[in-house]
Amino acid sequence: MKRLLMVAVAIIVGLGVVTGGQALAADQTVVVAEVSGEVNAAMSAYIEDVIDNAEKSGSAVVLNIDTFGGQILEADNIKKTLLNAEVPVDCYISGNALSAGVLISVSCERIIMADSAVIGAAETIPNDEKTLSTWVGILKSAAEARGHDTGLVAAMADKRIAIEGVTNTDELLTLGAQDAADLGLSDGTAENIGDVLRQLGYSNAAVSEQSMSFSAKAAQFRTSTTIASLLFIAAIVCMGIEIFTPGFGIFGGLSIVFFGLYFGGGFLAGYAEWWTAALFIFGIVMVGIEIAVPGFGVFGILGILGIGAGLLFAARDLSSFLIIFASGIVGGSVLLPILYQIFKRMGLVRKVVLFGNMETAQGYTSHEESESVVGKQGVAETDLRPAGFARINGSRLEVVSNGAYIVKGSAIAVVEHTPGHVVVDEVKEEDM
Repeated sequence: MKRLLMVAVAIIVGLGVVTGGQALAADQTVVVAEVSGEVNAAMSAYIEDVIDNAEKSGSAVVLNIDTFGGQILEADNIKKTLLNAEVPVDCYISGNALSAGVLISVSCERIIMADSAVIGAAETIPNDEKTLSTWVGILKSAAEARGHDTGLVAAMADKRIAIEGVTNTDELLTLGAQDAADLGLSDGTAENIGDVLRQLGYSNAAVSEQSMSFSAKAAQFRTSTTIASLLFIAAIVCMGIEIFTPGFGIFGGLSIVFFGLYFGGGFLAGYAEWWTAALFIFGIVMVGIEIAVPGFGVFGILGILGIGAGLLFAARDLSSFLIIFASGIVGGSVLLPILYQIFKRMGLVRKVVLFGNMETAQGYTSHEESESVVGKQGVAETDLRPAGFARINGSRLEVVSNGAYIVKGSAIAVVEHTPGHVVVDEVKEEDM
């Protein structure tokens, strides 16, 4: 009887623990976070913020993934954030989990897919041996940490890997929802996020949807490699047009706007500081001073260094900077001549560029015609050191001495007269 009582008590206690655990799960909050668009620095910062907030509140996290991929560096940062999370992190692939999206997905504990979702096609660009080997290693390490099939994940990035009955050599592995479930890569399929939460055991949990804020989406848009390159090209082109246009006009303003958008994306994403823009502005000012000062000196060197440093430190990393900078230079070199021809045909160039020779026969003159005063004598009205003024033939003229210093009041004679240039010599008493 005592033994039976002890067993009964143990069962009751065990049921109490289980019931208590289920009650705790029922009171749990689940954060559903949107992971869509290009994988870049803005997305990395957004997911890090989601995980931080979830850890503070003790909430589980479900990532709603739909992405064609993006930057490897940022995908690796997201992987580290997910693997180090102190709360459960699962994912629902509602659309696509391609390229860098594969790494984000396999960095989650459990994967649920929509019926029409796909995962795979994670080949790198460039696809050299070093980059590919590094990327496959990153994918396999994440999959191994979460207990996912490393072979399947590696075959999604390296088409040299063949898996019997699944994929052949020279084919990148991409799986639909049912195939991923059959092969054990995913934990099932679901029609919507409600069905996902039920399968993950969060049926009674309070759901908090954390979508990307407007500023986060703006940062994601501006920091994409394509958009950043286009902004930089536009800024360079507008600056080039402004340089060849008299005064400061609309193209100068547009150049400032495009450069501002370029730097602004980095600020919103959180990897650029105010001093990067200050460096760039300093460089522009130095170049402006150099243009105004004859020759090429310290201002020009400081300007080039300031502009280069500002652009470099405003980029997420060196490779991103080189891609964007090269795009700007090449794009500017190609577009500026094309725009010049377009503006020329439209007649806009004629407003700022002189095409005619302005010959004398057409009525153009560079100076007023005047009678030659060679041989005429007069008096220096100022000291000639060697330039000054003299009274000659009843007129006050600006003159220059023939090399010698001539004191005010001295008698002089004109020895050379060309338009705008009168040369005189002092007349000695013995010459009179």
